[in-house]
Amino acid sequence: MIKKFFQVSAILSLTSAVLLAGCQNKEAQQATTESSPTQQKALEPVNLKYYFFGVSKPGDQEVYDGINKMLKEKINTTVEFIKVPNGDYTQKMSVMVNAREEFDLAFTSPAYLNYFDQAAKGSFVDISTLLPKYAPETYKLLKPAIWDAAKVNGKIYASINQQIFARQSGFNVNKALADKYNFNPKSVKKLSDLIPYLDNVKAGESAEKTDQLYNAQIKNNVFNYFFPSYEWESIGGSDVPGAAKSLDSNPKVFNEYDTPEFKDFIMTLKDFQKKGLIAKDSLTRPTFDATKYMAAPIATLMPGIEETVKNTHKADQYIIPLGDPILTSPNAIATMTAISTTSKHPERALMVIELLNTDKDLYNLLVWGTEGVDYKKIGDKRIEPLPGAKYGPAYGWMFGNQFNAYISGTQPDDVWEKTKALNESAKVSTLYGFSFNVDSIKAESANSAAIVNEYRAAFNTGMFGDDTEKKYNEFLAKLKTAGIDKVLAEKQKQVDAFIASKK
Repeated sequence: MIKKFFQVSAILSLTSAVLLAGCQNKEAQQATTESSPTQQKALEPVNLKYYFFGVSKPGDQEVYDGINKMLKEKINTTVEFIKVPNGDYTQKMSVMVNAREEFDLAFTSPAYLNYFDQAAKGSFVDISTLLPKYAPETYKLLKPAIWDAAKVNGKIYASINQQIFARQSGFNVNKALADKYNFNPKSVKKLSDLIPYLDNVKAGESAEKTDQLYNAQIKNNVFNYFFPSYEWESIGGSDVPGAAKSLDSNPKVFNEYDTPEFKDFIMTLKDFQKKGLIAKDSLTRPTFDATKYMAAPIATLMPGIEETVKNTHKADQYIIPLGDPILTSPNAIATMTAISTTSKHPERALMVIELLNTDKDLYNLLVWGTEGVDYKKIGDKRIEPLPGAKYGPAYGWMFGNQFNAYISGTQPDDVWEKTKALNESAKVSTLYGFSFNVDSIKAESANSAAIVNEYRAAFNTGMFGDDTEKKYNEFLAKLKTAGIDKVLAEKQKQVDAFIASKK
């Protein structure tokens, strides 16, 4: 029924208008006022605001104008696409959400603009019944078990972006320099194993090229990237402490920051900073040159990842996997699109989500830019970026259905088929389908998250220097004061109840 909105040449019949009116929503009521069923004017014109993270590019507006031309024709809608720098996204969006600023769509996940927390607070629209009505094909794309991973108190508060669900973390290192300095990428089992390689690059290359050799990712929760290799997973979002072993039959919740693994992580980054492997001005520098990074952590490995990191760093990379792929609920909902409860047009926002999942031309315009300007087609599904392209590519996993994406470079022709197969073959967490309810510990949860965010950037960049261990102990003490023990106890209680329900 709703798909008629998405066909430019379709005739909106009086019957469909009446059916929509039965849904008792604003968009449908507008449809019933239409005087001529032969004209597609059932939808009033609206403009939506869509927030996500990324780096602004000179060609952005031209691409967005092209997208809006398509959206205008299909669903009489235009969208203001608003990029926020990666490291500032959660903080900026949290301020907006708390201030009840009006917007429509936003990227969310357990790690960015904490999905569980914001859903529980009422920041996002409950789309449990709206999704099948206004984005029916999107809803059909995923198995019910996948949608179950998105449920908070039994309700769905964001649309899951179709992409790699199984998680395997790792690193990438610059291939040319690794070869030059006889570095074996297979020798890397943990973060500190990168030091000999980066030390050699620091000593052997010019100073102007070695001021930011390692991508510390500043404000991101990088430690969580390594959870799949530990066979851990976050319980109730990555900003609030509380993790468990994914494959244990009776998982026990623990504070992941109060572990030898986390202490080793921050002490290693302290060494990175002392050696000059991380930018000295990481916390104040407004921009970074991705071509200078000679090593970086990767949250998610997937078929064809070599091409993705090559595009980011503008150089061939070795990919270093850690551990085996695991399917967890947080991983299944690692990239989502939510609708703000301040939105005046939630139905229309869902129609935009539907198009990003079903219209390959629209999706690829958003991800790759304009054909003939940003890329050229060299096959039915394969493209080649053009020199001097001013747009993207954007993060394909951030919007809609990534399996609709064109392929490029060294990506195999069957990259998306391989990705689907990986999703199916990964080890499945004991806690798959578990959803944490934060209601009873909202204050303690928020206070603990604030402490994590207070220390995270400095830990990630080694900026505490020789005071790192002192600051680490201070950090743990503050978490105690914030109520972390109560948080962990509540998480354990809910995990136990979930495990009991499966027996």
